[in-house]
Parts: sequence; C-alpha cells; structure tokens
Amino acid sequence: MIDLAATLRAERERAGLTLEEISARTKIKVAFLQALERGDFDQLPGNFFARAFLRTYARELHLPADEIIAAYEARSVAVAPEARTQVVAAPPKLSRSMDWSISVPSPHSVWPTLALAIAVLTVLYAIGRRPADVPSTTAAVGTSGVAEAPVSPRSADIATVRPQKLTIEIRASRVMWVAGMADGKRVIYRLVEPEEVVRVEAHQDLWFRVGDAGAFVYSINGSPGKALGASGEVREFRITHDNYRALVE
Repeated sequence: MIDLAATLRAERERAGLTLEEISARTKIKVAFLQALERGDFDQLPGNFFARAFLRTYARELHLPADEIIAAYEARSVAVAPEARTQVVAAPPKLSRSMDWSISVPSPHSVWPTLALAIAVLTVLYAIGRRPADVPSTTAAVGTSGVAEAPVSPRSADIATVRPQKLTIEIRASRVMWVAGMADGKRVIYRLVEPEEVVRVEAHQDLWFRVGDAGAFVYSINGSPGKALGASGEVREFRITHDNYRALVE
C-alpha cells in the first residue's frame, strides 16, 4: 500500500497540484485524499469507496486507473489472507447412550381426548354450515332482477393507487458515485455526471448507495424525492411499493 500511496503523492506533486485543488476537481474530501496518499485505507468508508476514490484520483492524475485498482486489490488480499478463510465448526456427535425410546399412550387416556375432539369438530361444522333458507347477499332492483353487492371503495382505491412499477430518475448536482440494484440485479455502479439523467425501473424494489447524499437529486414515479442527507454523506436506502410515498414530497 505504501508504494501505491507514494505513486499517487509523487504524481500529484509532479503535476504541481495541491490536495485542495484535487478535492475541488474530484469532489473527494481532503481528509480522504490524505488517507489515500498515506496508504491509510482504514480511514475510508469501506473498500467500495476506496476503489471509487482511487479510480477518480488516478484519472485526474492521468494514471492507468485499472492498474491502480488492481494493485490495491492485490495488496489488500496479500495483507489480510485470513479474511478468505472461513472456520466451520464440526457438528456435535450424538451420544450412543441417548434414549430413543417412544412412549405409547394407554387406550384409557386416548379415548377421552378423541371424544372431545369429535365434539368440537361437530360444533364447528354446525356453526359454519349455511342454512338453506338464508337469503342471498344480492339485493332486489325495482320489481325484478338482482344486483351484485357493491365493491368496497377502499379496495378499489388500493387497486388503482398501487403502481405496477417503481420508476426512479436520478440527477446529480455534481459528480458523485452511485451503486444501484433493481429487483435484485445490479443496474448501475459508477460515477454520475451532473448533465446525466439515469432512469431505472423495477417491479418489486430498488436499492441504492450514494457517496454524496447532498448531490443526489431524484424523483420516484414522477414525484420529487426528499433530501437524503448532507453534502459528502454516504447514504444507503431501499424503495418498495410500501415505503416509496414516505420518500417523496
């Protein structure tokens, strides 16, 4: 990590740029840039953003971004190989002395219980049976004919209000990183530019993670979305048919 960090710092200094200038261009906080140049990746908000920051920083310095990311991932695996090892506990052994005997109830204790069960079922059947002389739920119209009972207004409203799809349109007020999934499938995993409009549809749910909540501008099914957080804050959220109305204005 030290060689990778030293490369970033040396290239920035060779270009005659300060950390503040790089921050203004990339929208990455100065503290995160300092962590990149020290190789102190534990100070970043996870591997996902570490890779995103490295790629953006490398492109700004005209370095090969793919090689920088590959070097970071190779060093990460080398530093913590134990993270790939999963310890699985062996299942407990059954004791040979375990008692597997089955007790059979005596006939004297079974018959009272069976009789009670038959009595309960008889009562339930009598209650649930519909008498033959009970009139139908249909109501007479005029002097002849019948009309079906009206459908509940609440049921009709729910059927018309619930949308068949969830549609989100994303705009960025400045460059920001967005990762998103629709119905469990990844649909976006990159930086979004201010002039872009990203439109995503789903039948069940949408999931997003944004690197700059203050720059995330969106609408759901045509309604403007509420602010998710302040500038520079990382936010993760899920949109469903049940909760999307709480996210719009």
